[in-house]
Amino acid sequence: MRLIARFAQEKDDFFEIITVYDKRVIKERLNKKTPALISIAKDYPAAVWFERKISDDFGISILYSNDERPFVKHEHFPLGIYPMRKGFTQSTIRHEGEEAIDIKMNQGVVIGPTHPYHLESVQLQFFDRKQTVLHFEMMPFYKYRGIEKMLEGLKVSEGREVVERISASSSVAYQMAFLDIELQASKKTLPDMIKKRHSFLLELERVINHLTDLSLLCQLVEFSDGAEFFIKFVEEGRKTMKELTGHRFGFSSVRVDSDFQNMDEAYNFVFLLEKELLVFRKWIETRDKILEQTLLLGQIPKQKVLDYGLVGIMARCSGVRLDRREEEPFFEKHDYYMNVEDAGDTFSRFNIRISEIFTSLRIMRTLSKNDVLPFFLGTVNDGEYYSYVESSLGELMMYIAVKEGVIERFYVRDPSFLNAQALPFCVKNSDVSNIGLIIKSLPLNISAIDL
Repeated sequence: MRLIARFAQEKDDFFEIITVYDKRVIKERLNKKTPALISIAKDYPAAVWFERKISDDFGISILYSNDERPFVKHEHFPLGIYPMRKGFTQSTIRHEGEEAIDIKMNQGVVIGPTHPYHLESVQLQFFDRKQTVLHFEMMPFYKYRGIEKMLEGLKVSEGREVVERISASSSVAYQMAFLDIELQASKKTLPDMIKKRHSFLLELERVINHLTDLSLLCQLVEFSDGAEFFIKFVEEGRKTMKELTGHRFGFSSVRVDSDFQNMDEAYNFVFLLEKELLVFRKWIETRDKILEQTLLLGQIPKQKVLDYGLVGIMARCSGVRLDRREEEPFFEKHDYYMNVEDAGDTFSRFNIRISEIFTSLRIMRTLSKNDVLPFFLGTVNDGEYYSYVESSLGELMMYIAVKEGVIERFYVRDPSFLNAQALPFCVKNSDVSNIGLIIKSLPLNISAIDL
């Protein structure tokens, strides 16, 4: 079985551990006085991050773990504070030694893309010998946003605007996951004509993110013509998203009662990009610069992909067929095709992005515009709901427990939470000068890890 997520929630008399696999969900109850959980990291290495977060959030001991270091709590985090417990009601946390911290200059490693005034909340650490990386580690949660706690006690409808802003670059994917839970909770099925509009936006978001990554990879190998080509279409894609939804990142666009504002510009973008990308791909095949600098760089073996349950491009670049769209008849009906490579290197991840853009454009052409169909969500019923969406980064998993009409527990596992764990294997034994190129080749959004 493939591990998808492992997380905890507090009940009146016990802690509940929920372990989500691709084939089933397992729940365990822990005594609240002396809570202790047996680690599954021996069989599922990716569980380490999940378990470290459980320990920091709830004060639950992890037995037989091979990594007991804090995950959420950095060195200035106060002792005895468990932010996800029901008894924790503070709006802020005052860090120990806060006054003594005096940073006069920025020494962070930006692995963006980032907002000009926002650095990613992660610390990268590596050890090298003669410019060869011996060990690499990523330490997230230097910016703990408290989103899971923020949603507790809200009505489901009140949580939409928070959820859609968890990750701006995956805003549409997050909105689709959230809407799916709303539909489950109200026992409604979305009409195809509305689903077409949402799926068009999801594929547009995928195209924009792939174009962004490709432009950055071209910059890092000093292929300026390629970088300019992709950057041009990134900007056109953002303009198209704004034309359709009113916002460059598509905020508040996945609704059951909203229509596109301007569909003509969207189809112009689709046809122009496809036409020029065909010419560009033929031209780029005659150039060796990208091939020379990315071939066999940052490889991730297929077994590591399986061990860590990697998703999205990280799985498909190593020959693992994993894409949630393949399981949906809707996408099969609209010309979906899975693109897979075998080498697991930076060059494979570059190629897959280009191939997937063509797939997304083909899907988008089949999603014709329809008039708005009157549709209303019903009353939200109490219960537990799971949702999965294939974002541009990979499989996004969302869980919401509703009790007495409000959110009791919100949990989301962004694809970056799994894919980031592959970095040590991709970077090890590489030249230090290639670290940035390898990191940028991975589908990551660090801000979406630090909830």
